[in-house]
Amino acid sequence: MERDDVRTIVGDFIKELVGAIQKRGLYGERHDLTKAAMAELYVKLREALSLMPEITIGVIGNEIAFDKEPFYEDSKNISGLIGRFQKMKIEKISFLNAVEKSELASFVEIIAEPADGITKSVSLTEVFGSKGIVNIVIGVIGEGDKTAEETHTENIYEAVKDNFRDGIDYLKRTMDDISNNRSIDIRAARFFVNKLVGNLLKNKNLLLILTTLKKRDDLTFVHCMNVSILTLAQAETLGIDQSLLPDIGVAGLLHDTGKLAVEASILKKGGKLDSDEIEKMHSHSIDGAKILLETSGLSTMAAISAFEHHVRYDMQGYPTKLFGKKINLASMMIAIADVYDAIRNKRHYHVARAPEEVYDEMIKLSGTHFHPGLLEMFFKTVGVYPPGTLVELDTSETGIVIKESFVDIIRPQVEILYNRQGRKELAPYIVNLLEKGTGSAYKRTIIRSVAISDEHQIPANYNPN
Repeated sequence: MERDDVRTIVGDFIKELVGAIQKRGLYGERHDLTKAAMAELYVKLREALSLMPEITIGVIGNEIAFDKEPFYEDSKNISGLIGRFQKMKIEKISFLNAVEKSELASFVEIIAEPADGITKSVSLTEVFGSKGIVNIVIGVIGEGDKTAEETHTENIYEAVKDNFRDGIDYLKRTMDDISNNRSIDIRAARFFVNKLVGNLLKNKNLLLILTTLKKRDDLTFVHCMNVSILTLAQAETLGIDQSLLPDIGVAGLLHDTGKLAVEASILKKGGKLDSDEIEKMHSHSIDGAKILLETSGLSTMAAISAFEHHVRYDMQGYPTKLFGKKINLASMMIAIADVYDAIRNKRHYHVARAPEEVYDEMIKLSGTHFHPGLLEMFFKTVGVYPPGTLVELDTSETGIVIKESFVDIIRPQVEILYNRQGRKELAPYIVNLLEKGTGSAYKRTIIRSVAISDEHQIPANYNPN
């Protein structure tokens, strides 16, 4: 659909919003006219969100805008709504894909109230929280990073990298919240993950490249980000309903909340692990689940996954699961992503492994640690050599994997960076390793993965930082 068509639908939604607010104010929430207006408003919002993962409208001066461009003519006819937003100090409103009818109804109820009195004693953000509104986010222009609309015409990889940095920043704030006994900001988590889902649906491989190439300066934060992305990639491959992806992504993001709590304690005292903290690290699954269960506005899926992600498919892991004989699907996907990311990266207890070694090691754990079908699907999603991996081919060429192959997990698409003589290609080009020459032989086959070095570097356009 053309961008102008999306803009038209958003414009219609704004008009329906004005009508619903007016009817809510005149007739109350139970009147048939109000109910009909709310039903039409939700239909129009879902129509817009079927085209984009997030719809953000903003107030610029005395105009209401979408995609940086004001609705000049419409703004004249909805000056009352614009004035109401201005009095409430609302400069932008983002409607996320997972928004529910009840949230939209509560939003309209708040906006329909007298603008002068609603925020006198508490902030509007607190009012939203008290009403259970988590998928409608208010802010000011310039607050946070670019919206999905603002990044539409920009290099999507830059938007993906911004999204990744958002996640790291959120996790750092979360650790600080835990350290200071503040509640975890779940609305911010959902806002971030909704953007992550949008980027995943646009180009999954760019996110997978980031999980492979991103530096491990902030190990736990980057690990949590990688687990969230790798879990969402599995869910998308499995065809899980898009409305469930935000909860799955948040569960992956917060699966190591117990470890964040321990690291927050260490950071606060400025020392190393003591005996108590070592014990807490061993019980991080239980402690994390407790923290998440006590966090309002969060799906229980996150707490369940935090508890279960080390239980193992054969139930022989930890902690002991006292009730039920099965593990949650999200927990099983997170467990695969968690171990995969841990094995392939350097930790204090092991060296980093090459991706082909990681594959071999994890396949040995199929049926014990991992659900066999889910593990097979995981490697169909990322491949043996995931996007972002440098590889040497049997032609003596070297390239970077840019897209996995669902048909054959060892034959992805590769961008050739260095020729047969080892010289850098002035014009890198893409080859598909499924391509065959005359007869049945493949033209190219991966021999091994290659570490990034002075001799073999990744192009600037793939730089994750």
